[in-house]
Amino acid sequence: MITDNIFVGLSTTYEKVITPADSYLTKSITIDHIMSTPALLATIIEVSWNMLKPLIPNGYITVVRNFNFNHINPTLVGEKVKIKITVEKIDNNRIYMTFLGTDCIGEFCNGKFEKAIVKSDKLLEAAYKRVRM
Repeated sequence: MITDNIFVGLSTTYEKVITPADSYLTKSITIDHIMSTPALLATIIEVSWNMLKPLIPNGYITVVRNFNFNHINPTLVGEKVKIKITVEKIDNNRIYMTFLGTDCIGEFCNGKFEKAIVKSDKLLEAAYKRVRM
């Protein structure tokens, strides 16, 4: 089974210093002193990918199917944050995970998400089929 190496309780903790690249910089808004929600979400997804990648067979990837997220408090550029991700449940090719983010004051984000382990070529094939319709 493709989840044989993944188990409930598996976790990883990632530490990062927030940089200006993690702040809001768009055409319509600039908030250059705090971590943006898109940067935080991208970090969580990347950390979960790095945790699961060595545990799944070649030719497979993980994709996010559902994401519930609470960005509770702002975090300043220059602060160090910790993000802990834990596997809570496994159901066939679905991995259910929780995360908790803390900074020097305490919790600043939390949530849960679901990832599916899928064949990379089948995912691309499905995307092309949608375009051809």
